[in-house]
Amino acid sequence: MAKIANKKELILESAYRVFKEKGLEDTRVSQIVKEAGIAQGTFYLYYNSKMDVLPDLAQKIISNYTQYLAEHGNVKAGLDYNLRLAIDRIFEVNQEDVTIPSIVYAGITRSGEVDKWKVIYRPLYDLVANYLEAAKKNGEIQADISSSYYSEFVILLIESTARGLILFQHSREEIEKYKEELSSFLLNAVSWTPQKSV
Repeated sequence: MAKIANKKELILESAYRVFKEKGLEDTRVSQIVKEAGIAQGTFYLYYNSKMDVLPDLAQKIISNYTQYLAEHGNVKAGLDYNLRLAIDRIFEVNQEDVTIPSIVYAGITRSGEVDKWKVIYRPLYDLVANYLEAAKKNGEIQADISSSYYSEFVILLIESTARGLILFQHSREEIEKYKEELSSFLLNAVSWTPQKSV
């Protein structure tokens, strides 16, 4: 079983490098297998096409967010702290690599397999929903909001903001200001009374 996982991981790592260099349109399965040093038939044991690789690449990105927030988040620290943590991590990952997140998210719109993407995101949405539930119990935010829906809004807004600002090459100072405003915006969306992030 370990050998199978290693081959699949090798394909993913190779696909990552080829997608990064060539982009989504110009990447070919033949280039991925050449980079991996495997036979083309081996690729097709795991994937039907280059597009089928994208959900697994997305899984790695989303798992990165989820694992980081699970390790560093703290429901007792309050919603502002946890939102800031999510914003910082998502921006950081997108700043480290502009190309692959953009390619992966383009794959979301092209694949048409929405259910697959929901499964990939679900652990992250659930984690943010837990932060929102704790904030409701502590009286930080409105009691009548739906944590499951709001968690999706939060993540989608953070991700799209991060990708947009980085893609359009805002300076680091501008990005930090946008992050502050984004945190305030999200808090105001769920708060009893408007508040400013500190």
